[in-house]
Amino acid sequence: MMYPQLETEAEAIENATARALLPGAISKPASEAGKAPAISKWKRRLHRHVPIFQWLPFYTAEWGIDDFIAGVTLGLTIIPESMACALLAGLPARYGLCSAFIGPLIYMIFGSIDKVIIGPTSLVALVSVQFTVGRPIEFAFLLTFLSGIVQILMGILQLGFIFEFISMPVIKAFSSATAILVIESQLKVLLGIKYLVAGLINSVGMLSSRIDEANMADLTVGVCAIVFLLLLELLDRVAHNEKQNKVLRICCRYLSTSRNTLIVVIAAFVSFIWIKKTGQVPYALSKNALSTLPNFTVPSLSIVTPEKSYSFWEVLRELNLGIIVIPIVGILTNISIGKLTPKGLVDTNQELLTVGLCNMFGSCVQAMPSSGAFTRYAISTACGLRTPMANMYLGIIVLLALSYLSPYFNYIPEATLAAILICSIFTLLDFRLPLRLWRDSKRDFATWLLCFCVCVLFGVEVGLFVSIVVTALHLLYLWARPEIRVKIEQLDEMQYIRVTPGNGLYFPAINYLREKVLKACTQAEFKITVVIDGQRITGLDYTAAQGISKLSSDLCRQADAASSTLLILYRIPEHLQRLIDHTDNLVFCESENKVKEFLTQESLRNGYINLQEHIRASIDLGYKIDID
Repeated sequence: MMYPQLETEAEAIENATARALLPGAISKPASEAGKAPAISKWKRRLHRHVPIFQWLPFYTAEWGIDDFIAGVTLGLTIIPESMACALLAGLPARYGLCSAFIGPLIYMIFGSIDKVIIGPTSLVALVSVQFTVGRPIEFAFLLTFLSGIVQILMGILQLGFIFEFISMPVIKAFSSATAILVIESQLKVLLGIKYLVAGLINSVGMLSSRIDEANMADLTVGVCAIVFLLLLELLDRVAHNEKQNKVLRICCRYLSTSRNTLIVVIAAFVSFIWIKKTGQVPYALSKNALSTLPNFTVPSLSIVTPEKSYSFWEVLRELNLGIIVIPIVGILTNISIGKLTPKGLVDTNQELLTVGLCNMFGSCVQAMPSSGAFTRYAISTACGLRTPMANMYLGIIVLLALSYLSPYFNYIPEATLAAILICSIFTLLDFRLPLRLWRDSKRDFATWLLCFCVCVLFGVEVGLFVSIVVTALHLLYLWARPEIRVKIEQLDEMQYIRVTPGNGLYFPAINYLREKVLKACTQAEFKITVVIDGQRITGLDYTAAQGISKLSSDLCRQADAASSTLLILYRIPEHLQRLIDHTDNLVFCESENKVKEFLTQESLRNGYINLQEHIRASIDLGYKIDID
């Protein structure tokens, strides 16, 4: 009988993506599916690496209306968010917008997650500023370029599996710590105090030493903006209340999703009127560069400033680990969002390539590093986004803002942008997970706590590195100390020590296996045959195989093999048996009847003695003893 060929991981992701983007599609019965023409290999690759060809042929007018509404809403949302992220990264506000139009246009073509909207994020901005603070602005653009190159190389080399070593507690702790750091970094903006330092401890110290410089006007604007944003966020509850009028629900939904744009427009209008009447305002306004579209130029690998010139190698030395940390942090959010979508599958290597292209081309228009954001994901879901086409409408709106509205960005209070950032990042705070981990998994709670504390105290890049190392060490520990069950069983009233290792048995675990078996045999006075059940063993290396052979020698109490304990290797896969050297007291068998035969021979050789009562009374192996 011929069996159907299983899907590869890439094909499974492609098919899942197609099903997710085509909600009207109805799965066909297996009989009909078998008649469908096979998709050529090149077409599968094209669909995988250029996902727009998966959904564009099936695009409908209904999808276009939904994507247009979602794109416009997201465009009005990303404009103030991008400006706030630019200020967080220590850049003028307009450079945030430069990062918000080219990324979405590229992601529309190559992106594999339909609800990811590429642009500046507070998470990436906070990490970026750690490596560019106190340096010329060109360092930020070159960091974007190099981050994109690293991400593309990782995608080409298929290194996406590395991100599987970052567990969910680490991601959650990382996100919560980042939220706290972002909120703390914006307190100085709310208070109208100007400084830029890296690290929470340095920032808190600087803020406390200069608290007397606080400007009450900035604080008033910031608090009013936060209250306004929180009040409009409450309208989202009305929008989801089925008992309310439909028109009211629709109005409340769009007022809620457009709250960031509304507060920016209101604050800028107030500032404009105030300046017209008095000539100045008592609070700080955002400062912009020229009101023109950025030129498309490949960034120079060397930086020349009036004060100092930096060669490429000096730039790398200054950026340090930033060119590694930024690519990892940027892709983590996309992976997390992808796991929240209905299909739940993420082609990490494709995401690395796509985000890498966004950053590489973004650096050519003076963009800061970008990635997806949870806040934009939530808005895209609420607005009914259907396909990545919404990115096109978003990009057009940002381009129009850069072309015609850039001069008016100078009227936006910095405290308003800080309020937007604080309210947006607040959703990343998640302290319910650690409470659950404390109840159900102390080990995962310890990992969460370690990552959270290190990120807050020493920086998110250090916390992420330490957490990955700790997670890797824990996986190595599980590799070296796999689950090995040792218990006494009976087969036709003949007792034996049954040893059941876990899935794989590799060289770090072989000494652990020998210790457990020898401990059991010693306490049983070497009077019971040992049976290693290899049904669950899927892997065995040469060192571990030699360790099993050595174990049979350990069971020989004297030079005479006749006085040794028999070691039976039961159900060991045949291809693994060839690695194990044969000894006089080691045998292989594939069936229970063969095990019974060997146990009978051992009973006859040693003189059968029923040790059941003796074992129950005096032998304590330290494991659960199950006797039929």
